[in-house]
Amino acid sequence: MQRRMIKRDFRQMRSPAKFLAFCKKVQHGLTDNPNLSESIAALRQQYFEKVDSLDTTYHLALDGGRSVIRERENLSQEIGVLLDQLASVLEAELILNPDALLTTGFTVTQERRSPNRVRLPLVAPPDLNVANAGERGRALATASTFPGAIVHEIHINLKDPSVEDDWFHKAIFPDSQNMVIESLAAGNTFFRMRHQGHDGPGPWSGVVSTTIT
Repeated sequence: MQRRMIKRDFRQMRSPAKFLAFCKKVQHGLTDNPNLSESIAALRQQYFEKVDSLDTTYHLALDGGRSVIRERENLSQEIGVLLDQLASVLEAELILNPDALLTTGFTVTQERRSPNRVRLPLVAPPDLNVANAGERGRALATASTFPGAIVHEIHINLKDPSVEDDWFHKAIFPDSQNMVIESLAAGNTFFRMRHQGHDGPGPWSGVVSTTIT
């Protein structure tokens, strides 16, 4: 079986021109991309600003000034770190829509997995906890992870938790120990969580509730 992954080929790009071209391709892919949520907005904006600076510095460095070349190299290193972060976040966010990775500007490959590898079935998170984060519209959820879990999905319910149709998807997180849920309405809110793995989602946790300010 296979799944789509972002290839970290940008790590091996030694040519400044090729690296800049790749960065601008990713910048174009992430601009107004309808597949992406607001959860990556801050990281994406930081990346855009660094790429714009690299574009300017790259052309200034064509004259061969050592200080400008050094600045270009420093920016390239910083952007490399951001590219790594973006790749990981995008793989996590788009796990349910892997074909959308093809729209991001990154090189996308398929990871081959051994058919003989035995995986434990995902279990319901036994210790989901959601607390008011102390800021308007924010909550912090935590839970233990599980072998084979790649990301962790949160659903919320503002009405009756016994009615399945009242639940809706809120967010996906790569780290179950630090799930900051934003843009929540004030009042009592119900939460549930499940792990997502290579073979799909596991069972839901128990329902917890907290009052959002």
